[in-house]
Amino acid sequence: MKLKQFTLTFLIGLTAITGTKAAQAASLTVVVDGVSNARAVSFGPDGTLYVAEPGIGGNGKCQASPSTIFQPICAGNSGSVVKLTPDGQQSRIFQNFQSLAEQPSGNQGAGPQDLQFDSFGNAYLLTGFAGYPGNRDAETIALGANFPIPPTQLATFPPAAPDEVLNTSNLAKLFKADLITQELTEIFDFGKYEIINNPDGGDVVTNPYDLTISGDTAYVIDGGGNVAYSLKLDGSDAKAVALPLNIITNPKLPPLPPGVELPPGLINFLPPDEAGNPRITIQSVPTGGAIGPDGALYVGEYSGFPYPQDQARIFRIGENGIPEVYAEGFNAITELTFDKQGNLLVLQFSDLSQLTSPNIQNLPGSLIQLAPDGTRTTLVAAGEGLESADGLAIGPDNQIYVTTRGVGPGRGQVVRVDTTPVPEPASVLGLLAIGTITAVARKGNKQKHKNSKALTETI
Repeated sequence: MKLKQFTLTFLIGLTAITGTKAAQAASLTVVVDGVSNARAVSFGPDGTLYVAEPGIGGNGKCQASPSTIFQPICAGNSGSVVKLTPDGQQSRIFQNFQSLAEQPSGNQGAGPQDLQFDSFGNAYLLTGFAGYPGNRDAETIALGANFPIPPTQLATFPPAAPDEVLNTSNLAKLFKADLITQELTEIFDFGKYEIINNPDGGDVVTNPYDLTISGDTAYVIDGGGNVAYSLKLDGSDAKAVALPLNIITNPKLPPLPPGVELPPGLINFLPPDEAGNPRITIQSVPTGGAIGPDGALYVGEYSGFPYPQDQARIFRIGENGIPEVYAEGFNAITELTFDKQGNLLVLQFSDLSQLTSPNIQNLPGSLIQLAPDGTRTTLVAAGEGLESADGLAIGPDNQIYVTTRGVGPGRGQVVRVDTTPVPEPASVLGLLAIGTITAVARKGNKQKHKNSKALTETI
């Protein structure tokens, strides 16, 4: 069908977002609409736009998921990948793909998560899961019986019985994808790897969320496993880097009804600090990755329960494989990418803690530009059209594209962002390390979709 185009234009005043001020006019043009639990956006070599659609699950078997604070997510065949050709034709491929989501709302889907291309134009599809990987199918439940599970996980979300597995064998995997025949060739199984290795040493959980390709290497960010993976595109030489816990002082915990306690293991309490302030550790929950001009992997985190305000970090992982905090003071990061000027674009699912609203469909997301010198500029402020934002890419037209309204059935959109920012001084919570990113020539910068042709102005 021919997608009707319309534009939302906002005049944004002086707005304080994560300690940064910016003033600009921002124009958001909807180019794709009607996607369920919309996730990553990308471009093919011919300029076609792709949006991963995890789907809305179904009426199949269910599992408790840490991603939904242990609310069950149930299996169905409602996932796909939405495509928009340069002439404006919107359609779907890989329809009826395996999917998990809350029922009956259909919120918080896990299924097709990301579609990316290598330098030869080959496509690769990443799928999510959001739970204990042993529950996926008969093979993984049998494998899981041979490996330990932490006691707190057994108490909160134990493995399914063998006859209650989800039968979703295509989830938590990386595939090479033929976009013409729609055939998939399995490259790597993150579910099995998590069961056998459990890289972060915590709960045995996987939820592959984000895919970046540079040269012959795929980088996969697993929000459930708290891991950044690198592996060759033939599935070999897999390496897993665990992202560290975050220590939170004076945490704000949600009020509970009388007699109700938090599930075991949901929060890890530490001894008070020297001043007697309470402390907890939270999981990183990494969600976005990008290769910088310096060749390092940059990883943004969403932050785990209780989703503390402005505590999300960005890590740099260099050749030594050690994650180092590059910047901090963000909130609920879902995606990162670099532009041609070497600026790091940071997409926030919400500028407010997830606990501030019972409705996660319309949380006020934002888009922030982090310059190599540490200057932060808000390109699109909270409340200006990026609700529950969940995907980010630079198009072949050098414009920014964002997946917004990323929770719920049929609500998701992709918008093109046109801004004229006015930068302000760097936030006091700003950049911790800036030297390495400017030291490398940008000619070799490996960005997503770098081989795409110009996108026509009709989109």
